[in-house]
Formats: sequence, C-alpha cells, structure tokens
Amino acid sequence: MVLNTQQGALDVISIQKRFQEFLTEFRVGEEFVYKKRINEMVANHERSVVVEFEHLIDFDYELAKTIQEFPDYAMPALKKALLEALKMIDPEYAAEIYEYAVRNQQLRGVETFEEAASLIPLNVRFKLPQSSLIRLRDLGAQHVDRLVLVEGVALRVAVSKPFLVIPVYRCMRCGFVQTGIVGLTEVFAPTKCPRVSEEGQRCNGPMALDSSSSYSINHQRMLLQERQEELVGGVLPRGVQALLTDDLVDKVKPGSRVRVSAIYRAYKPVKAQGERALDTFLEVNYLESAEKEFESVELTEKDLEEIRRMAQDPWLKEKLIDSLAPGIYGLRDIKEAILLALFGAPAVVLPDNTRVRGDSHILIIGDPGTGKSQLLQTIAKLVPRGIYTSGKGSSGVGLTAAVVRDAKGEFMLEAGAMVLADGGVCLIDEIDKMDDNDRSAIHEALEQQTVTITKAGIHATLNARCGVIAAGNPTFGKYLRDRSVADNINLPPTILSRFDLIFIVEDKPDDTRDRELADFVLRVRGQGKVDVPFSAETIRKYIAHARRSVNPVLSPDAAEKLNGFYLEMRKKSDTPDSPVVITTRQLEGLVRLTKAHARMRLSGVAEAIDAEAAIRLYNVFLESIGVQTSSGKKVDLSTVTVGKTSEELDTMAKIDKILVEMLALAGANGVLEADFRIRCKEEGFSEKDIEKYLKLKKAGGVLFEPKPGRIAKVKS
Repeated sequence: MVLNTQQGALDVISIQKRFQEFLTEFRVGEEFVYKKRINEMVANHERSVVVEFEHLIDFDYELAKTIQEFPDYAMPALKKALLEALKMIDPEYAAEIYEYAVRNQQLRGVETFEEAASLIPLNVRFKLPQSSLIRLRDLGAQHVDRLVLVEGVALRVAVSKPFLVIPVYRCMRCGFVQTGIVGLTEVFAPTKCPRVSEEGQRCNGPMALDSSSSYSINHQRMLLQERQEELVGGVLPRGVQALLTDDLVDKVKPGSRVRVSAIYRAYKPVKAQGERALDTFLEVNYLESAEKEFESVELTEKDLEEIRRMAQDPWLKEKLIDSLAPGIYGLRDIKEAILLALFGAPAVVLPDNTRVRGDSHILIIGDPGTGKSQLLQTIAKLVPRGIYTSGKGSSGVGLTAAVVRDAKGEFMLEAGAMVLADGGVCLIDEIDKMDDNDRSAIHEALEQQTVTITKAGIHATLNARCGVIAAGNPTFGKYLRDRSVADNINLPPTILSRFDLIFIVEDKPDDTRDRELADFVLRVRGQGKVDVPFSAETIRKYIAHARRSVNPVLSPDAAEKLNGFYLEMRKKSDTPDSPVVITTRQLEGLVRLTKAHARMRLSGVAEAIDAEAAIRLYNVFLESIGVQTSSGKKVDLSTVTVGKTSEELDTMAKIDKILVEMLALAGANGVLEADFRIRCKEEGFSEKDIEKYLKLKKAGGVLFEPKPGRIAKVKS
C-alpha cells in the first residue's frame, strides 16, 4: 500500500482515524447524527452519507480544512473511515461491502491505497455551508482541485453512461492483464503487451479493454449555467461542464436550479496539446435543489409588518398598478391583469391526479410603439424567476426544450425559456414570429405546464409551471377592426384559446390622450424618475408573501357570481344562429383570476368583490377584441378559439355536406369542381364562401384533384 503525503495537510492515517471518530462520536444534543445517518443508509440500501460541513468544522477544524483544500488526497481515507464506522454500526452490511472491495482489488491487481479505496462502493458527500458560495464566473485558478460550492441552472443534461474508474486491458495473444492509467478526462491505454517470456522475448500482442474485469460507475454530464438574476445587462452567462457520478446520476432535470459541492478541475484536452489554456469542469460531490421562486424571497419581521399595513389599504390595487412599470403611460387594465398573473392562483389537483394550472396567461397584441416590449422587460426584472425571450429569436430549444448534440457529438437534453421559468413567469416578446416547431411544442407547455421530449432515445417530461405574459404585433402591421381577431393575430386558434385574457392596444389619434401622453413622456424623460407608491422590491416581497401564505378558496357568493355571469353569457348562444360567447375554458380562467385577486388582498377566501374584478377584466378583453358588451352586442368567442365565427363554421359545414352528397353519387374520379360550384350557388352560398371553402380544404390536405377540374376527398 502506497501512502502519499500533501504539504500542509494531515497524513492519511490521521485523516482516516479522525473522520471515523467524527462519524461515530459527533452528536447534536443526545442524538448521534451520523450513526443515525449510516443506519438510514443501510436501511434504504444506499451507498452515500451526507456530511454537514459545518458539523465537521465544529468537530475538527484542521480535518475540515484538509478535506476542502486537498479533497483528492483525503477522499480515499474518508471512504475507508466510513467503511470502518460501518463495521462498528452494522458489521454484517460492512462485511458485504468489504468482501466486494477485496474481490475487485484481487481481480484487478490493484496495489495503491487510492485505487483500493476507489473500489469501496461507498461515498462521502459534503454539504458545504451557504457562506462559502462562489459565483460561477468567479471560479479561477485559485480554486482548482479544491472543494467549492456553486449554484446554477442545469441548462443541458446528457444521458448516463458507464465511466471507467479502473480500466483493465488483456492481451489478445497471451492473456496478460494490465491496468490502464486514468487521467481526469481520458484513459491512457497500453497498445502492445509488455509481457516478457522466460526466453527474453517480448509478446507485443495487441491489448484490448476487458469490460467485464474493468471497474466502472455510472456518470452523467450536465452544463451548469449562471442564474438569470445574477447577470448584469449585456453580460453573457458563464457556463461550466459538471460531472455527476454513481448515485447522483439522473437526479437533475434540465431547467432545475441546483446547489453543488464539487471539486473544480482543470485539464489539457488531448486535441489541444501545445496550447497554454486549460479547460475546466466540476466533479460533483453533492447536489441539492436551489429553486428560487417568489416563495423563496426572504422576509424580515419589518417586511411582514409593512405587508400587513399595505393589505389594509383600501387603495392597494390602484397603488400597485401605479407602481408597476411606472415609466409606461396608461395601460391600467393590462397592468392589473399582469398583477393578477404575478399573484397567481393555487394549482388544483383533482382526485384522478389531473393537475389544473393556477397560473394565468396574458396576451397583448398592439400596434408598434405602444410599449409592449418595455412592459415585458420591466416585469422580467421584477420577478425572481422571470425569463424574457423573443419568439423571433427562439428556436425549438428557445421556448420549450430539445435534444441537441454537444461538442463531443453526444445527445443532451436542453431546457428552453418556459422550462427555465418553472415556478416564475415567462415573458415572450414577438410571439407572433414563432416558427412552426415552437407553435406545436408550446401547446402542452401552456395548458398542461409540462414539456415532453421523445427523440434520439431520450424520453423525458420537464416541468414548465409558469405564467406566460406574451406580446406580439398585428398581422398587417396595425390592428384592422374590419378583420377578425384570428386574421389580425398570426397565431393558431389552439394557442389563442389557451390565454385567459387577450388585450388589443391600438395607436389611434386622440387629442386629449395624446396631450397627456406627451406631457408624461417629457416629464419622465426630463426628470429621469417617476414617483411611485411602492418600490419594485416592496412589490416583490408583497407578492412573495401572498404566494407563500395565501391559498384562497371560492366562497359561495363568488361562485354564484361567476356562475350567473357564465349562464348569462351562454344565453346569448341559445339558438343555432347565435355566436359562441363563453366556454368552460374561459370559466376556468375566470376562477383563476378571481382567486388571484383574493390573494392580492391576502384573503384566504375569494369573495364576490374578487369575482366582480375578474368579470370586469374579462369584459375588457371582450371589448378589446372589438365587441362593446355594455351595448348588448353578442360576442362570438369562436373567432378566438377556432379562428372563425360560428356563422362561418356553420357555412363551412353546410358546404361540406353538399360535397359529401355529390361524392356519394360520383365514382373514384370525384366530381367536377364546376358542378360543385353550381350546386352550392343553387343552395344560396356566395362565390366568396365557396372559394374560401375550397382554398381551406385544399390547403389542409382534405381535398385533392384526381384529375384536372375534378375534386375528391382524401380518405381518412
């Protein structure tokens, strides 16, 4: 057995002895903490014990210092100490571990202390104190080969693979066995057999890896990136590769925020010989979740006192609206809707485990220069986990998730904006510019709040539990009132219907409003500040407390109010020719907004006043899409939910019925398009309706031309 020494550190025997004493003797009060944890490890058939580093510092500062500064030197002794402690606590389980290690040691011809310890299937995991946290961008040469604590977002996660710890090579000619030399990232394998016969002849046979004799553990690579809130404008996020091994594998999903204790490694890539720069990675020793949502914002007793005082203010809502994006003039209804989206409602889990989202989605469609982008960017800075992205600049990875290849050619699962915003708010600018891949992927993320990926042998479901506040421009540059909502918004109806509220912002000349806007802009730009009732930090803390502490339920009065509104609006659709006014999806949205309004008041019960506020915003939404509900004009929500009015849908269905009847009498060559047009006109349909039907069905692949001038339906 070879014992190495490290200058300024305890010797290996002292490390083993003192750490064994720590495991068996450290206690808090009357409880022996690590004896209990070792017993739990055995009971759960686990291989790792988590050590609170602060406990180790209190027990033996010199030992803790050696472990943090020289982890590679100390780790083999720590594993042996854990095995010895296990012998005292559970001799039978320890005997199994010891026999396994000895058997592997003999099989592989291991001689060094470090290699022998690496065969012990036990791990010591260190949870470093929060006070030792280092930012990813601050990692430098002084941290190499030291145990460090960092936080970040798991942007990419690869599939797990075997990782060689002790590679064994066997001669294909004579059977001679030799272990390879293991570096940080590569194995130096013998190419020719070094065995020399009694006659002095060298074998020189080819050496091949003997997988069955080699010792491997599972490993997984991930890309750890700086958290969004740590970035200063214009700075690219720092990313570091991290290596997970053994029982840490598959503990992290893309988009998760994690805190890791790891050894910071630096190495020279094989292909970069001659260069002076080194590549780096983190060899993870321990990890835990570090999710930072609204609920994780720290509040002092003084903060709580201020929050309680704010909740008693009868003008609270108006003051919150005044304080939200104060540099943007007007848009009070939109700001109120955004506030309710930030407060959110509790998610509901039904008896069959179906999850009904509590986050509201808001869509703003506006003419250029109406402040949409500035509004979204302001909100992104307000929330702890606000991810701002652009539909135009986002690939399929950008909004949801995707399987990508890394520099080594391996497949990795990468999280997009909505997954990274899990537990917060995703703000999507220029949502109308999304490509087709995003349009198909975003459906599940908006309603189920999950992203499912099945590609390249990877199947995963990632959480995207976030509210979405999106903005876009009208299809024709400006919103045209003589066109339908679906015509004006370049989004499929299936996406539009998933937004709880849609607002149209138009830039129309208005002498009074224009004068007020000009005065506001000149005053704000001239003074460089706006007086607001509450600071952004105060709003953040208030929302955090509300989301953490208040989970409203609907009162009978609120439920009756919503039910009455729903039935009243549905009555406008009680005849076949009436338009669709409201559906159950919009009713669910009203419930979310009602509960969010109650949460804003810090009320555990959503009252009638909350339902009235939600109904008012819903009516603003209906008026925004071109309907004056106060005048009694009927609303057709089909223009949003399916992209056509009920009248248009009825016309399409009747024309389709005519074609089905004609095709039933025709042969395989279909019917003459001219005859079909004549028949439709005889039934009272206009040329415009017929042309629209044919264009829609041909583009959708429903109709085809078996011969020139003839049409037929594709068989389903």
